[in-house]
Amino acid sequence: MNLGNIFKRDSQSVRVNDNVKTAESMSKGERTYRVQSEIRNLAPGQTIQGTVVSRDGTSAQIALRQDMMISARIDQSINLVLGQNMSFEVKANSGSVLSLSPLYANMANEATIMRALNAAGLPETANNIEMVAVMMEEGMPIDKESLGNISRLLMEFPTQNPASLIQMTRLGIPVTESNIEQFEIYQNANHQLLGSAETIMSELPNIFHELLGEGKVSQAYAFYENVLDIFTGGGAEGELLQKGDGNAALSGGIIETADGSVVVKDAQAAAAEIKNASGEAVLDMVGASKNEGVAGANSEQTPVLTDKQWNALGNMLKELGIDENTAEQIKNGEMTSKEALALIRGLIPKAGASEQHARMMERILDGKEFESLLKSEIGKQWLIEPKNVADPHKVEQLYERIREQSARLQEALQTSGKGDVPLAKSVQNIQSNVDFMNQMNHMFTYVQLPLKMIGNNAHGDLYVYTNKKNLAAKDGNVSALLHLDMEHLGALDVYVTMQQNKVNTNFTLQDESALDLIEQHISLLDERLAKRGYNLKAQFYVKEEEQDDSIMNIILKHEKNISVLSRTSFDMRA
Repeated sequence: MNLGNIFKRDSQSVRVNDNVKTAESMSKGERTYRVQSEIRNLAPGQTIQGTVVSRDGTSAQIALRQDMMISARIDQSINLVLGQNMSFEVKANSGSVLSLSPLYANMANEATIMRALNAAGLPETANNIEMVAVMMEEGMPIDKESLGNISRLLMEFPTQNPASLIQMTRLGIPVTESNIEQFEIYQNANHQLLGSAETIMSELPNIFHELLGEGKVSQAYAFYENVLDIFTGGGAEGELLQKGDGNAALSGGIIETADGSVVVKDAQAAAAEIKNASGEAVLDMVGASKNEGVAGANSEQTPVLTDKQWNALGNMLKELGIDENTAEQIKNGEMTSKEALALIRGLIPKAGASEQHARMMERILDGKEFESLLKSEIGKQWLIEPKNVADPHKVEQLYERIREQSARLQEALQTSGKGDVPLAKSVQNIQSNVDFMNQMNHMFTYVQLPLKMIGNNAHGDLYVYTNKKNLAAKDGNVSALLHLDMEHLGALDVYVTMQQNKVNTNFTLQDESALDLIEQHISLLDERLAKRGYNLKAQFYVKEEEQDDSIMNIILKHEKNISVLSRTSFDMRA
């Protein structure tokens, strides 16, 4: 129902006391009464048309015609521009309060939308009108085939946000329940691998405690045996991961596993683009600031335990039967976290030898020393050092390692009867996240960078793109957006463009103090780029409060006018 239409037809009339009156012959009070009566009868799903006159929070004044006004409740998040002629869908009607949702802002598109729906044989419902409007906003074709495809998706996923389905279709991301969930997580900036990894690190000990508390001692030990196999290289898959530099061995682009094969394509291209966009130098510069430390080549020597903790661990392991020399190595902190964990893994079966051994092993696995070692080792394997970001194989191997190990961790949880605990959801989320990035990398080059820093780790997003015209001309212009979230600097966006040896860099930071810090250290980046033969021009900005910097919204914005650099970055099939 379009209430605006009741004032359009000169011949329109209503019956009052058996007398016919035209709308023009009614008094203002009669017309108002009539409109109010029509409004009270509006049902959810019907439409109303009018002009936005005023807006105060969730309340809006909407003018119909001939000075007729209605008050409506509008969602606070909806942006309304005064003077706009708009169509609204009725969401709820109590008879006294009308709740509305805008269908589309540009009423000039109304005729186009209706023609498109008619041509596609689709009814002019509020949902279909919104569907076409969003497709037009996203720059998608509204021909019969396209409308039919989107309409079928909306019917297949009736509870999902139509805009998400349409945007995913435009970006070429397969529409599945898992991908929809990840897409919206990305839009809400809750997508960080680092957060999921840290949750997993913290929650693993709780599973051991729960199993012990339930009297399932053997399952508790078996759970940690499986976990340690995953992260220290035990088992067939673990042995595979120890080849070469401790990561998966690549041969002809295929990683063979005990369960099949995992195909990895073109991660080298993504890493090369990252390097071309000077991502490596940018990360070096950030890590060199006095507030953020980068874990360097000797990161293994970064203290994982205090001297007192190493000594206590050595004494406990000695009681389980290790030799004097090995005990001294541990007490002196001369073992890496992986070596210490592997040693503990080998001693777990001894817990069944006697009650004394069982108590000591439980004390070790329940202790802060073991927890710190395990967190440290997972961090090393699931995070990447800034100096390795530009290495084509390092980024590729990081994701492959996370994908393979998280799958095995999910299996370990299910085996222990903990497949439905919150930790299992975090493990599943990290798998879905990596799979979703895999899907995205068929369309454009994007990677997350869970960075290993000294003191506090950092999250990064790196999105590489270029202008369609430049891509067609193959002029070598490469652009990248690097987003970092760090403990002291806060949110940092680095937009880098490079053509030949000229590098332009825009830094957008959270506040003036962070901006000043980067400015003070920009000479480090300048020097490093100069050694590589590049000329740097850097500009600095403070982020505006209303800026939406979620990586998915940045991609959605740029992909309307930006073409992809690489059709594939990594492709995993477990």
